[in-house]
Amino acid sequence: MHAPSEHALESLQSGMAAALLAADPAGQALPEALFTGAHAGAVGLRVHRNTVLGALSNALRLSFTAVDRLVGEDFFDRMAIDYARARPPRAPQLDEYGVGFAAHINGFPGTESLPYLAELAQFEWQLAEAARARAAREAGPVLQLDDGVRLRFAAPLWLHAARYPVARLRDAILAEDTVTLAAIAAPGPADPAPTNPAPAGTAGFHYAIWRTSEGVNVRSLSARSAGFLAAVYAGATAIEALAASGDADSAQVLGEEILPAGFVQVELPPGA
Repeated sequence: MHAPSEHALESLQSGMAAALLAADPAGQALPEALFTGAHAGAVGLRVHRNTVLGALSNALRLSFTAVDRLVGEDFFDRMAIDYARARPPRAPQLDEYGVGFAAHINGFPGTESLPYLAELAQFEWQLAEAARARAAREAGPVLQLDDGVRLRFAAPLWLHAARYPVARLRDAILAEDTVTLAAIAAPGPADPAPTNPAPAGTAGFHYAIWRTSEGVNVRSLSARSAGFLAAVYAGATAIEALAASGDADSAQVLGEEILPAGFVQVELPPGA
């Protein structure tokens, strides 16, 4: 049980945290009995509020670089502060803050002309998660082929699906390539609002994202390669994984799309 003084401290801390994140003047007010002086307690918290919200916005900016570049600093701060007030961090590690940001900005007022924004943010979050991961290739799945040949796959690896070409979008934004961006990001008149992740059957773009000691890697995949890899990482055999690719020509799937990728290593049997 907490002592009365601990309850009072906990209540005070909770009240201050709520006041720091509040958007309305009433919510920013603090009990006058606890904060006496020439100015109301809310005035004294103003500088701290700016510091807290600015820190949270900047933490999100580090993970969502292309989103920030695309919408501009001021608009990004609006989205970030709105997210921070709705979902404040629960841990002190701000580099891991932002797991729900993509869903939060989906349909955010003022983003109607950017139907791909939430999917771009989801892709950037996956890249940020990959950057924080520790490469352990030996922990990846191993696929046994004929004649003792084995395929060892990278670990960790994520499969990412989207309705928009988010990797190309991100590259164009970071390179400030407005011509390419306009060509690949122009929304169609009947495009529905995006969702994250893309519902099954609606994703037109697939990616493998994996971590090595050199950094984060991204490779575009066909739908059949994505199906093959999903089966491999779920523990399927070679026959089962090839069946999951949905392609009768297994040699083409392996030879043209899987083996040349940087996330797989061919291991030959001894003496081969």
